[in-house]
Amino acid sequence: MSLKDRKEVGSLFQYPLLDAIARRRTRRFPVGCSLDVGTTQHKSKNPPTSLNEIETAVLCWAGAGVTGVIASDLQTPGMGNTFCSWVGRATALPCSYPTAKLFFTNDDGVYLYDPKEARKVVEIDTEDDWDKIVDDYKSNSFKVQEGRLGAEEGLLTHMRWNSNKPGTTIFMPIVDLTAEYINLLFGCFQGEGYQMIDDLTGEPAGVGKWIDKGVLNGPQVPVSSIEYLTYNASIGPSFLQIQNIQLVAEAIGLGSIPMAGYQGTIMLGGTDLTKGLNFHFGKDRKGNAYCVGLKDYYETYCPPFMSISEAVETFHTEKFGSCGLYAYNFEGPQPFKDKEQILPGYETVSEQTIEITKDYCNYIYETYGRFPLNYDPIAMPIWIQIHHIETEWYDKYQVDGLISDHHRTHMERWHK
Repeated sequence: MSLKDRKEVGSLFQYPLLDAIARRRTRRFPVGCSLDVGTTQHKSKNPPTSLNEIETAVLCWAGAGVTGVIASDLQTPGMGNTFCSWVGRATALPCSYPTAKLFFTNDDGVYLYDPKEARKVVEIDTEDDWDKIVDDYKSNSFKVQEGRLGAEEGLLTHMRWNSNKPGTTIFMPIVDLTAEYINLLFGCFQGEGYQMIDDLTGEPAGVGKWIDKGVLNGPQVPVSSIEYLTYNASIGPSFLQIQNIQLVAEAIGLGSIPMAGYQGTIMLGGTDLTKGLNFHFGKDRKGNAYCVGLKDYYETYCPPFMSISEAVETFHTEKFGSCGLYAYNFEGPQPFKDKEQILPGYETVSEQTIEITKDYCNYIYETYGRFPLNYDPIAMPIWIQIHHIETEWYDKYQVDGLISDHHRTHMERWHK
């Protein structure tokens, strides 16, 4: 049966957003689970029930799906343009760069959901487009690991009774903190002339000669300040993805638990406790481990995947190269009626700015053995578990209204 013919999917597109916001709750008791301590003990008599393919596809799309083309209603003369993609996503992204990629784990394995291309201005515009949600899920979900994520060792004790249990699905936005950093540096050097200062030494952070030549004549800015700005911008989409997924889960009639009560280093695979997601880790000058990415699936702009200079060059080429975003022969939907008229207004990054950026980034890496300096290249700040609700527990212990007929009829509507 095609997706557009599914009554429950049609009801999702009609579900009031404000109702989803008003009724959104964290509902922590999945079917198939048992709570054996405290005064609200309960053992589910229902079997664990996994999300079906359509539920999973819709939730993936709500978090990180392609929605069409960005408005691109900003030009930044003097800075080299900041936009990194014309592709719009379900959540806002800094400079339209997908800093947060969506991984998920269920009974079958660990997957990366990573659609990249827009086909029209508004991707999901009519009922005829609904099938794209499942099509994109099928063609852009990559199994990176067999079996459910090993997670118990990294969870706080009070979370272990109901987290990552059979039948549940955990969606994990994992954030690249290198790409938008380089992108921001292009603008800071070319547009603002920032004189980057190493907080720990009080001296220029690899850009002394550019200050002496008068090329960088803007304010003095500590490395920690620019990294704090970049961190906030890059990590924000992960929380937006979680919010979208939880609101859609509410509209479907599912339970959900946003959580950060885990050790990200353990979950990513940085300890001997568990394989986790088996990401690659490096070590800085002090011997501290830091996560850098997952080979072939999520490689950041830093060693070991490429040298620092190569990272700057690669990122620049992807934006401004002969087949890059701002090339006249760029293929794919764009926001312009007449790109021949509009594209000249989008300034590129100069060769001098590229060299300044390399000098700065190499200074950070060579001095401290890591890039960025104050946080890991990869972060796992939050995840959300989605599951079917054990309605009997709520009937037994909770006041009326905390679950509704919409939750009670979910299995009949979505699984029969």
